[in-house]
Amino acid sequence: GIVTFETIAKMSGITIKTKSIVSFDDYGMKECKETFEDDALKESFFSDGKDLYGVYFANKMAVKRGVARRGTEFQFNWNDISDKDKKAGKAKQLPGLTVAGKKCESFEYSDAGTTTKYAGWSRICLLADLTSKDIHSVTRAVKVEENAKVSGDKFAVPAGFAMQ
Repeated sequence: GIVTFETIAKMSGITIKTKSIVSFDDYGMKECKETFEDDALKESFFSDGKDLYGVYFANKMAVKRGVARRGTEFQFNWNDISDKDKKAGKAKQLPGLTVAGKKCESFEYSDAGTTTKYAGWSRICLLADLTSKDIHSVTRAVKVEENAKVSGDKFAVPAGFAMQ
């Protein structure tokens, strides 16, 4: 599948907008998140199912980030939240909502002055809305392509890139 996200972050009077595209062949293991700045591909972070890599296109450089125990993205799953946090009121379920045409479950998690609302569909987090004292950041899926063909190149360091 392929999910396109838009992020709007506001802090100290500054607004930053970015776009990212997450492609996956085996959600939870083989994932690639590409980050764009002004429609130019800036970097990617991917899991090939065994290892994690960061790729920086301006420098034609790649960095091995370690062993992949899961993919690159937050997996939405209410059941992963500890009972302790649920009982303490740090985490609470919210009414469902629709994001990018998908009916999502949602929950909110609050700790240390930061509250984040998450919405997810099929374990895929389609919304993360974070609010703290000085920051408000919303990452929202704007397009979800199910069963899309994803090139194996997404999960490999591009040819000619220096490995560090």
